[in-house]
Amino acid sequence: MVAPSRIDPAQPARSLILLLGAIMAFGPLSIDMYLPALPAIGRAFGADEAQVQSTLSAYLLGLAVGQLLYGPISDRFGRRRPLLFGLVLFSLASAGCAAVADIDHLIALRVLQALGGAAGMVMVRAVVRDLFDATAAARMYSTLILIMGVAPILAPVLGGQVLMWGDWHWIFAFLALYGVICLVAVVRGLPETMDAEIMRGNRARPLSAAASDYWEVLSTRQFLAYALTGGSGLAALFAYISGSPFVLIELLGVSPGLYGVLFGVNAACFVLGSQVNARMLRYRTPGELLPWTIGAFVIGTFLLVAVCASPLFGVASFIATMAIVLFAVGCSLANTTALALNPFVRQAGAASAMLGTIQLGAGAVSGLIVGVSYNGSALPLGLVVAGCGVLAGVTLRTAPAQT
Repeated sequence: MVAPSRIDPAQPARSLILLLGAIMAFGPLSIDMYLPALPAIGRAFGADEAQVQSTLSAYLLGLAVGQLLYGPISDRFGRRRPLLFGLVLFSLASAGCAAVADIDHLIALRVLQALGGAAGMVMVRAVVRDLFDATAAARMYSTLILIMGVAPILAPVLGGQVLMWGDWHWIFAFLALYGVICLVAVVRGLPETMDAEIMRGNRARPLSAAASDYWEVLSTRQFLAYALTGGSGLAALFAYISGSPFVLIELLGVSPGLYGVLFGVNAACFVLGSQVNARMLRYRTPGELLPWTIGAFVIGTFLLVAVCASPLFGVASFIATMAIVLFAVGCSLANTTALALNPFVRQAGAASAMLGTIQLGAGAVSGLIVGVSYNGSALPLGLVVAGCGVLAGVTLRTAPAQT
């Protein structure tokens, strides 16, 4: 095992970047790969659209709750051991999803799957915070988004191909195998990154101190403003993820295979936004870039509503306007994440957990609203995404000035 001291924040090893990116891909894989199968899952279990949407909302809520549990644990016991536990749980729950016999058990196992996947989300953000300052962390998050961006591009395509040759159970079998591969990679290649002295100090504190850590995080103006701004962007993303299968496949008649391709196009726009942001960070700080990228996000959401409510609505116009929205979210997410976590060192795990809970909790709520409000048109999806844009603009204005 490589000693923590051999990780160089100035030039992180390519293998470390790839491993962190692979772990971050758990979320996109677990969500995006089975999207083309949502209508098929509903038919298999005789479930309505709201029940099928619940398999997605249950996963997002499980991620939100799970991160709150892992935050204090990671601050007391480091990043590595909680991550190993989470990977084991994710793999077992994914195997269970592959063998499930009804929609209720699938929803329950998706919660367990999310509780395992939540470890990766908390630990990756905490590892980056352990090693980098705000601007360098924003660059690192942008790099990780590029790596994990392959997942949402390929996952729906892969899921669609699986449905052409088999049924949706094989999608979850693949996720179980992916979890095992990542588990082996972490065992062999990820050292502990948390400072040993800080870890010992946290262990000396009572478990009840976790509540005060979370209160300190939530009472920090910088954290709350940027967490809500980034959470609004992710809420728009998850509203699209939740509603797009029904809009494109059922309303517009797109095949599951083509849906995967179209979803991959928009995922590529999200990744492209993150890489444009990484380039712009060479000349501007994250705080200087955010007003421009959030402004583009707001404009894109209004365009989406206009398209959904007009006679111009169709596959091309829907995908094009969502591409603008997701490009802007991709430009913003790394910056909001880095600025939200930057004030914290001792309780970086708690801050990472709370950030993820806010972001994914917002995503779960937006996805649930889209599912409940679906009325055979795309307008409810457009209105939810536009609401996310307005909220992002409002919360950014509450953030303290950044240079």
